[in-house]
Amino acid sequence: MQIIRPVFMGPDRYSEERFHRGIEPPPECPHCGTDNSLEALGYYCRSVTSLNRGVISIHVRRFRCVICGRTVSVLPAFAQPYRLVVNAIVDQFFHGAIPAGALSWLPLLKQYWNRFSAWIPEVDKLLGPLVERSPPVGDAVEWWRVIVTVFGDLEKITVTLVNRFGITLFGRYRCHTAGS
Repeated sequence: MQIIRPVFMGPDRYSEERFHRGIEPPPECPHCGTDNSLEALGYYCRSVTSLNRGVISIHVRRFRCVICGRTVSVLPAFAQPYRLVVNAIVDQFFHGAIPAGALSWLPLLKQYWNRFSAWIPEVDKLLGPLVERSPPVGDAVEWWRVIVTVFGDLEKITVTLVNRFGITLFGRYRCHTAGS
């Protein structure tokens, strides 16, 4: 299982300071609910974008429950699950801007927008009841505006959606459900 945790820094600093080494386990196992049962297991590497250095590798902390034996990883919130481009850049692109250093990622960003647009019917099912007035299902621009108004930037949106609904704005992944 994967949970998303705010770290209040970007990928460069996270990597340079080896911040992953200090990540604490969740207070309870998300699989079996046992308190204080998660022990450090190790790390896995994944790539994310950096405006300063192109693509960099970060380490994601993993834990194993001593009761049920299942694992959980703690992904820093600047990273979007299963996406290379970090949330800050995706957020800017979804708002109609792109940093000059991110132009090489434009094809990926367009794919992300298309995936978000295709995922709107599921977003509507889950979030429609939570918003005062949901936009038409096919209107990705209006849905983005509503989601940002309700939840904040993409980092906050992702933390909320994964932790509360087990989804991202791009799909549902097994690693975000307690049964995984």
